[in-house]
Amino acid sequence: MKTKLIFAALLIGFISISAQATEKPRKFEHRKHHRHDRREDVRDRREDKRDHREDRRDRKEDIRDRKEDRRDARHHGGRRDRLEDRRDRREDVRDRKEDKRDRREDVRDRKEDRRDRRKGTN
Repeated sequence: MKTKLIFAALLIGFISISAQATEKPRKFEHRKHHRHDRREDVRDRREDKRDHREDRRDRKEDIRDRKEDRRDARHHGGRRDRLEDRRDRREDVRDRKEDKRDRREDVRDRKEDRRDRRKGTN
């Protein structure tokens, strides 16, 4: 009885191992994944560069704002209003650029989702 169980277990193990060995990967599948990974790496690098540029731009704007504040403290009058208007315009431009970038990323994500659904890799 014990030997029959051992033989049955060995037979099941051998069948499962041979079934795994006969499964063949689709042709060129490794290349496709590699290309996809490279595309992700490129996108990540682009986002890192963009973040770095934004940080640098923000630092420069902070320095510029501090200089304007110091200058504004020395000269009272209508200059302060003009400086605030200029700051507001810069912030509006930055907000519009961020909205545009967000829209672009949404379009890119939708396009990737469509491609994944079409290929059935979801």
